[in-house]
Amino acid sequence: MAPWHVGLPALSGDIARYAQRWGLAEVRPVDTSIPAAARLRSWRKQVPPAFAFSVVLPRVVGELRPCAALDAALAKSLEVARTLEARAIVLATPSTVTPTELNRKRLADLAARIPHDAVTLAWEPHGLWEIEESARVARRLGLVLVVDAAREPVPDGPVAYVRLRGLGESSRLGPQVIERVADAIRDRREAFVVVETSGVMAVAKALAAARTPERSARAVGLVVKPRTRLVAEDEEQ
Repeated sequence: MAPWHVGLPALSGDIARYAQRWGLAEVRPVDTSIPAAARLRSWRKQVPPAFAFSVVLPRVVGELRPCAALDAALAKSLEVARTLEARAIVLATPSTVTPTELNRKRLADLAARIPHDAVTLAWEPHGLWEIEESARVARRLGLVLVVDAAREPVPDGPVAYVRLRGLGESSRLGPQVIERVADAIRDRREAFVVVETSGVMAVAKALAAARTPERSARAVGLVVKPRTRLVAEDEEQ
């Protein structure tokens, strides 16, 4: 069965305890405080081999403007990815990066600088990018398009990277939505799922139950039995 890596948008608390419940951790070098290399190596040793780290590139990189700050931030982020043996790298472009020819070229140039033969390189555009155009650009550059799978179609491909966001009254995702998400990623070679809704544990358990057509409560890379309280758990209350 293909692995689903399910986790939160920010690592909370002790990494070993976090990994008892989740199978994915997003880390953000430069934009947030990241430990030194020795501590990062310790993190890798404290989690199971199937646990996935995903490195979200800093905002200065996502802005795509060539400069020394971008070069430095990218170099640091790639070093963090190597140290953590990251399974994915996410390039999030802010809404100021609009779908112009210049930005498409800058995106292509940057993607070419990031090794992604053995690591998933995902692109998360914000702002004016239409989903169809974003999918075409991502496919042409060999990127995995990050989408909110509760509201957007998941592009075809062997790997999926999705966020499940809660907005307004729909901040808690219903079982039909979760089932639709599970169906969209079920046959992928690998899937990264970041849960950003209210009731994160309820969503995680529902995803685990929808993992197979038999609705097994087991999921690769996801432990749903509570063992110890984490900071993120307060969203479940």
